[in-house]
Amino acid sequence: MKITYANKRVENYFTDYSEMKKKLPFDWVRSIKKLIDQLTAADNFGIFLSLGLGRPERLSGFEKIRYSLRVSANVRLIIELNATEDTVMICEELEVEGVNDYHGKKDNWYIP
Repeated sequence: MKITYANKRVENYFTDYSEMKKKLPFDWVRSIKKLIDQLTAADNFGIFLSLGLGRPERLSGFEKIRYSLRVSANVRLIIELNATEDTVMICEELEVEGVNDYHGKKDNWYIP
């Protein structure tokens, strides 16, 4: 799959994991890198979903289709699909929004 990033700042963290290690715990960075590698290796999002990697959850309340992938107990990698409702399973491009703790009433972005 083709992966793009929400902005230049997010791209800098995801293309240089040593920078990400300065901001996040090592085990989170390892999980994030693993998820990005798995997303890149999948031909489309349907294949990735069928494997259940990262425990994907569809997020509601957004204009575009967003999913969260589990990094740790409360931390998620947020991705936005370049797809419509009909094309989610064959989607071949996604955008990484960042790393977020969205549990509870606050919305805490570690990497915006």
